[in-house]
Amino acid sequence: MKNTSLSLVSEVKIAIVSCDVSLDKLNLVCPSLDRPGFKARWEIANGSEAIRSTLDSILHRAHLEGYEQLSVVVEPTGVYHRLLLRIARSLGCATHLVDASHVVKMREVLFGDPGKSDERDPQAIDAVARQGRLIIDRQVPEVYELLRHRSKLYEDAECAIIDAKARVHRIMVLLFPDFSFTTDFLYGPSGSAIYRCYGLNPHRLAGLKAARVYDRLRNHSKILRISVDRLLANARLSVTTTESGRRNELLEHELDLAWHDLELASERREVEREAIEALYEEARQSDPRLPQAQTGVISAVALGRFFAETGPLSDYQSWRQVLRMGGLNLCERKSGKYVGQTKISRRGRPRMRTVLNHIALPLVKRNGLFGTYYHHKTEKEKMPGKKAMTAVSRKLVKMLWGWYHSGEAFDAGRVFVCEAQYRAAA
Repeated sequence: MKNTSLSLVSEVKIAIVSCDVSLDKLNLVCPSLDRPGFKARWEIANGSEAIRSTLDSILHRAHLEGYEQLSVVVEPTGVYHRLLLRIARSLGCATHLVDASHVVKMREVLFGDPGKSDERDPQAIDAVARQGRLIIDRQVPEVYELLRHRSKLYEDAECAIIDAKARVHRIMVLLFPDFSFTTDFLYGPSGSAIYRCYGLNPHRLAGLKAARVYDRLRNHSKILRISVDRLLANARLSVTTTESGRRNELLEHELDLAWHDLELASERREVEREAIEALYEEARQSDPRLPQAQTGVISAVALGRFFAETGPLSDYQSWRQVLRMGGLNLCERKSGKYVGQTKISRRGRPRMRTVLNHIALPLVKRNGLFGTYYHHKTEKEKMPGKKAMTAVSRKLVKMLWGWYHSGEAFDAGRVFVCEAQYRAAA
């Protein structure tokens, strides 16, 4: 979120310390403190002791020069810049971030070429900061930080599930090529029962009687007899094209590893789901305007993951700022007679866009909340599916914004009605 009211132009006299951060070291510059015989440039280790002592000395020097505040500005680096900002805040410094793309362009403006070095980067960061192009180093309440971390763990578990299922599919093609059931059956109770009892190995099934297999599987699932007959037919067909022996045993072992990873990832996802739901309920206790889960529209885990990315909506002045936070703001491309495509910026939080896509996916079915809206865009307006999904994501942000600020229960009738129409109807 951009800071549009930064006090660099206020009456408070501020010295800006611009830092380029890497894994092992920091390069800092403070042109405000440059004096004959004193070059305000430092290269220090990226460690607590070196950072604290350097910032202490810079603060002392700044106060001697008449500066009332020190602002530490960095280009985000994932995790490596966070130690610096924590220590800076503990010493009473203001902290801000700059957009990496702005730094890249400014470096070329300053030096006339796209070359990059540890000496150039802090100067480019400083030039961007002095233009006022700063991003608030936002400190959200602890519950939102916990939600954000849990959301990342939830996403990691989902990615692990996808990877494990891809491995299972690849092995099944080699081990049981004529397995004709759907993935819902395979990963459901019946498929799990077949795996536990027979390792999904056709050579362990082909010679058995249907009644025996049925009785054993019924102890673990509600599989139907017709499904058992079909399973055995598939197994007898598969053994004619696959060999028993060590290769078959190795494939079964590999399937066992993949299935174990799938079960472990599924358990992890369920743990994170419960944690996110509990944390979101905690957040709702402190902010009752946060929406409550709505069956058929949005779940508690989806709401928790969305607000984990945005933080408190009270920090924003309009829904357009929320779109910008997620990189869903539109960027026009026009020059003279040339009119290019209008696309989203994709410069915000990528996980926010991912979460919105997950929320939108079940809602764009024909009988879903956004079904008519989505299919009108794809069928009438001939809009590509991905672009239509982006339009739905933007619409979801506006819906959640309005739902939060209304403080009322969800009303599907208001989703596609503007506020003026709603008030007139009332």
